[in-house]
Amino acid sequence: MKLDIFNHIFPKPFFDKMVSIAPNAKDINKRVRNIPCIVDLDERFRIMDMFDDYAQIICLASPTIESFGPPPVSTDLARLANDGMAELVSKYPDRFPGFIASLPMNDPEGLLAEAKRAVKDLGAVGVQIFTNVLGSPLEKPETYPLFGLMAELDRPIWMHPARGA
Repeated sequence: MKLDIFNHIFPKPFFDKMVSIAPNAKDINKRVRNIPCIVDLDERFRIMDMFDDYAQIICLASPTIESFGPPPVSTDLARLANDGMAELVSKYPDRFPGFIASLPMNDPEGLLAEAKRAVKDLGAVGVQIFTNVLGSPLEKPETYPLFGLMAELDRPIWMHPARGA
């Protein structure tokens, strides 16, 4: 089996909420919205079917969850994204055998709670973080507990680049 382990998608409920929160998106947010297969499953499956024995581990694309607003906006969006990912994995296990959870990195307590919930309750295979948190480095005291938690949960952290236009 060919397994793409870092493939971007927006579950439809998350996509709709994202568009309602930031209707006038620009830069990466605008660009990803214009990729049909990022939300349209028929288009994604059409592309996937071009390859024999192919499946995807799915995760959100840029922009970062925290760029949509402070907690509780980011925390609610992370929950919505992870619930949507878990639903896609449940409905299409042959196409999506797993998902990587998204976290509200601007909410130090919320990100730990969501990481635990996503892994323990929803079955996430790990978490995705970006190379900075709204321009601040990851080496801040409020982010340290995530690394310990993921070691305790024995799940990887996927790192995605984040940069401005």
